[in-house]
Amino acid sequence: MSQAPEPDAEDFPTPLPWLARAGTAPYIPGHFSELLDNLTALLKDIDADPLVDRTFTWPGAASPVSLRQVLHHMGNCGLFTREGRPSRVLLTPAARHFLDTGDVAHLTAVLHAHVRFFGELLEAIGEGLTYDELNQAAVDSYGLTWKSLDQVRRRVHWMRGTGMVEYWTNGKIIPAGDGLALLSRLSLVRPSDLESQREAAGLAAELPEAPRLLAERLDEVTQEELQARRRVLGYIAGGANMTALSRLVDAATAGLSRSEFIQFSVEAFDVGKSSAEQSLNTLQGLDLLVQVGPDQFAATDLAVEWFTSGEAVDLIRHLHLHLTLLGETLDALASESDSSTLTAILAERYPASGLTRKDVTARIALLVEAGLAERIGNVTRRTALGTALAGSLPLQQRHDAHRDGAPSPAGTVAAEASERLPSPGRLAAEVVSSSTDSARYQRFERALAEAFRYLGADVEVHSGPAKTDMVVTLWLSPANRRRIAVEAKTDGAGLVTDQDVKFMRLSKHRARHHADRTVLIGPGFDTWVSQEAEKEGVAVLTAKQLAEAVLRHSVTPLYPHELVTMLLAGQADALEHTWSETERRTEVLALVVNAMWKSANDPADIEFGAGALDVRDIWRETKTSLETPLDKKEIEEALAFLGSPCVAGVLERGGHHAITAPPELIASRLRSLASAIEAKAVGAAPLGSTPANAIGAFSGSLPAAPPEPDPSSNDIEPARVRSWAKAEGRPVNTRGRLPESLIREYRRAHGLPTDGDG
Repeated sequence: MSQAPEPDAEDFPTPLPWLARAGTAPYIPGHFSELLDNLTALLKDIDADPLVDRTFTWPGAASPVSLRQVLHHMGNCGLFTREGRPSRVLLTPAARHFLDTGDVAHLTAVLHAHVRFFGELLEAIGEGLTYDELNQAAVDSYGLTWKSLDQVRRRVHWMRGTGMVEYWTNGKIIPAGDGLALLSRLSLVRPSDLESQREAAGLAAELPEAPRLLAERLDEVTQEELQARRRVLGYIAGGANMTALSRLVDAATAGLSRSEFIQFSVEAFDVGKSSAEQSLNTLQGLDLLVQVGPDQFAATDLAVEWFTSGEAVDLIRHLHLHLTLLGETLDALASESDSSTLTAILAERYPASGLTRKDVTARIALLVEAGLAERIGNVTRRTALGTALAGSLPLQQRHDAHRDGAPSPAGTVAAEASERLPSPGRLAAEVVSSSTDSARYQRFERALAEAFRYLGADVEVHSGPAKTDMVVTLWLSPANRRRIAVEAKTDGAGLVTDQDVKFMRLSKHRARHHADRTVLIGPGFDTWVSQEAEKEGVAVLTAKQLAEAVLRHSVTPLYPHELVTMLLAGQADALEHTWSETERRTEVLALVVNAMWKSANDPADIEFGAGALDVRDIWRETKTSLETPLDKKEIEEALAFLGSPCVAGVLERGGHHAITAPPELIASRLRSLASAIEAKAVGAAPLGSTPANAIGAFSGSLPAAPPEPDPSSNDIEPARVRSWAKAEGRPVNTRGRLPESLIREYRRAHGLPTDGDG
């Protein structure tokens, strides 16, 4: 290999702090001797076409792959940056330097600066180590929690490809001359450095005192207000960061007209006028700006307090009052978690919140930007300052079924029911946890069976040697059902390899059970397994992907024909669009109902419009509630649904629409419809025994008043009914009166007397 001129040592990039570096080394397929050619091909291809949403073909490969997936495997390696919409990827100066010079020493230094235990691995080799010995050094000396050799192999792959090490037939990796020369020029982290970092991370932090008005507001906030916070942060010109928000609040401190604010945002952040308008709506929704005149806006007193203090922690305190589960997310970061795990934790603690992984990621970004949390590779944890703040904020009450440790009023019966029917959060956690319990593989099989039943599939469990583990059947239409053979693979290290999978046997299992397809499920799969699965037409799904589907399904259920793609092609990500659309419709419905109810109780609206709204009025009332405001079609679809005879929640009068009942009663009617359908479907009770309010729903008339409470329900704690309903997958309001039909079902399920019992 020809030697390019070596740059001076000062030209090497400064390594990121250890905890900020990626834990996963970038992955490029092929033999180590092909690594540099493959990398060069990728960089040249991106340089020619920076769009992310397209395909890329590796040299010598038979078929293209998603460029987005390639970039995911490359990770944060210092060679790429992202920008804009549509999403584009650009080469960094370091990547261009490599393209221009072929300088492998500089390339290795770039990877060392962005990936943990890269240059350090080169030093740890000493006079020669095996893969196992290198992995042990990473675990013992650097605290890395690797349970397989995959990450060590990736790093050595790069070192061999760049000529920094050699692999000898005795199984040892030996440093080459170029590697030793480079080692003397790298800035390395030593185990002793990490000990001091760990000690510093454990030190208590001094929490700045909150400004007077903000402290008073935090002291007086109620549980109802915490539960009513907005889910979506919304668009902010310049991004949701201290710098952009400071400039926007500063500009509005003395007051601005709408046009002046828009002009300032356009010039300061290079955004469009519509984006600036949307940013204004977001800042109002977060109580950072307030309208003070017919077309005048100013910073709120609380916003001015934060701007004056200049403390990032005060911004988070303020946003916590308006953004659902912001402080609660910080509270949940007591241990290192990735965004998926954190989403599951929050869903378990606050099942009514409906936070998606995208929502949680946005909250993590705010906390990291404020210095309250730090990223460690793919996971995040609280800083000492974050721990101090989490202990001082008023938090929303958690809805864990038995958080206080009190026994269930139904005693053993309730405990057994809970064991049989775990909540979605517990079920998702069990799917992930059991996937690495190799000593008890049946545990993973049981968790998968429960997960598929929860997703609406019929499950046949077979298991045992030379048998498929289970077959799931999805009902797609009266004439179409799909049978899918499920093969469950556990691995204590979290990575299923070619030693664990016999693809020829999978095809026999599929034929024996007349299945259309096979899906392979495990904690993770190495590259060989994924490639062979694609060749053999076997779908691959990780335990974490299935667990995420369970959690998402608990908030927004999908039908089998929507879920089938995940099992037939292993494309869990393909469901994101379907879930997002379904969640959006649900949000639209709630926003429309509440906007109409607000108007129906506003004296001015009643005087001038009889409390009725047209589509444009509803758009205006709801435009600040979502990052992407509602469009005309969405509002019309929601009104059509609410105005149908079964719901009868809206009346239409010459293009204007008026609500006919409080939102709580409309929700109760929808629940009664669901109960009637469900009761008939599962045979729990004949349709004739459906509660009266459900029968009334089919008549198209609204009840004059809510039904009188059942005296026998006075001894039932609403919190326990809500907890049971959520575990059963039944929709339930987070506050207010519980439907008597739901209380009766709760009593029946727990062996308690109901109305008709003697």
